[in-house]
Amino acid sequence: MTSPARLHTLRGHAVRGHGSVRVLPALLVAISLAVGLGACTGIPRDGVVHAGNDIAPDDNPAPVFLPALPQKDASTESILRGFIDASSSPENNYDIARQFLTPAFRSSWDPTAGVTVDNGSGRTLTVIEDSATLVAVTPLAEVDQSGEYREVDASPVPLRYEFQQIGGQWRISAAPNGTVIDENTFNDVFSAQPVYFYDPGFRFLVPDLRWFPRGASAPTKLVNAVLNGPSAWLDGAVATAFPEGSALTADAVQVVRRRAMVDLNSEALNADRQALQRMKAQLAASLPAGLSVEITIDQNSQAIDDLDAGAPLVDPRVDARALVLRGAEFGFLAATGQNVTVLDGLSDTIAQLDPSAVTLASGQGVAAVLANDGVYVVRAGDEPKLLDSRAGLLAPSIDNDRFVWSVPANDPSALVVYSPAGEATVLTTPWPEATSITALKISRDGARIIALLGTGTETRFVVASITRTGAAPTGIGAPVLLASGGGTGLDATWIDELTVASLSILPSGDTRIVAQQIGGVSSVLESPASSRFIVGSNSVRDLRTLTDTGNLEVQRGAGWQARIDGVTLLATQQGIGG
Repeated sequence: MTSPARLHTLRGHAVRGHGSVRVLPALLVAISLAVGLGACTGIPRDGVVHAGNDIAPDDNPAPVFLPALPQKDASTESILRGFIDASSSPENNYDIARQFLTPAFRSSWDPTAGVTVDNGSGRTLTVIEDSATLVAVTPLAEVDQSGEYREVDASPVPLRYEFQQIGGQWRISAAPNGTVIDENTFNDVFSAQPVYFYDPGFRFLVPDLRWFPRGASAPTKLVNAVLNGPSAWLDGAVATAFPEGSALTADAVQVVRRRAMVDLNSEALNADRQALQRMKAQLAASLPAGLSVEITIDQNSQAIDDLDAGAPLVDPRVDARALVLRGAEFGFLAATGQNVTVLDGLSDTIAQLDPSAVTLASGQGVAAVLANDGVYVVRAGDEPKLLDSRAGLLAPSIDNDRFVWSVPANDPSALVVYSPAGEATVLTTPWPEATSITALKISRDGARIIALLGTGTETRFVVASITRTGAAPTGIGAPVLLASGGGTGLDATWIDELTVASLSILPSGDTRIVAQQIGGVSSVLESPASSRFIVGSNSVRDLRTLTDTGNLEVQRGAGWQARIDGVTLLATQQGIGG
């Protein structure tokens, strides 16, 4: 018989169940993501900035969770609370959580289908009949089966749980697949690790951040993530060394003395010697630091050497010195003092153009330069070559294959890419709603692009993949929304392989910097007053800004400090080697 509906509030501490014991490490990260990883048409519209901490390496052991088992003669409400609590413990394939389920449902419930992350408060429980209950949760974020995290701004979602008596004891006979975890518990249970794919030329490893529970199952999930391919937004822009159809032959990757034993099926026999070396390098980069990899195929050992010549670059570094134009000198600012070290065959030519923006290519022998009359390419020892004379151009970008990217600030759809020979190609852009653009920057691996766009009433910060035919860029993938600081966008930059930052000015006149890990957390940073340009180096702490008065500002302690004055240009670097 249906009983009158009863409404309860399930708060974060309440749903953990009575008698639970938890041993928790310090909070590693605050989940505050403004990135949606699904494909979309045009600029995504969702995304908010939340304060967060940088992702730290997962050096801590997995937390030990000892949730309570079902109590004798427990009510359906107690069973439900206990189940939600226990489902945050992935140990032994969620064995404790399964004790709350009927034998018939125990094997069919799939906790790995995804995670709904909420703040733990505001959950409401409605008993609609003795054998059915609705729990309404308001998600903050979701993690799908492949470990991709995306923030959501959703209304309360009702989740239905049904009950059945087994031997006089209530057990759950139906429940949604996946788990519901409050934000703080999620931070304790899950950690982030990039899995890697190659750029089309196999010169760089491109990261794809995933979130999985810590513990013994993490290496298996990471290896499967590599074998299953990249996130949808990177599809077509990156490559894998693994032959199509490659898969694990066992349910788990065994780790023996810090060595991950990866046994692949016979499809991997299609790989030649170089492909096997690339497979090993791809897996080694994708597993947590300290683990090595041994690949076997159908239990047969493979003699796989490390890549020697042609080893891919991971997280390319740039010169730690600021690259500036100060007076008539263009070059690297000395770590001490105010001296500028010039670039042979390049600095004088660039300075003579009286530039307003410079991007130095990897290898430090070629630069894309914005001058009063347009965008130039400057090669060491050569005369500058004018590529783009359109009015109102942005600071140009240049990729590893020396293609120069140029677009007018008032026409985001008019993106033109110039080959090393100076041939122009118009690229179709995936942001038709954009009415302005204030920054366009290529990643150091050349596989991704960030853009700071205006849509008339708001600023949107996006990342997208770059597709190529050979070395030539041929398209830009669907954009993924990143965190931005609100107000009007001023500039954006790459910090490292996964971290970007945007600079915006608020209606109050204050400036705001937001650092964002792609697929991870975002953080609002203090910003120097009157900042107008921002350039990344090799870490968030090494961010630099240039103010409208010509001060080069660097982070010192909890704030910023003027490093030097009289700077007219702060240049972007794409890498040291190459």
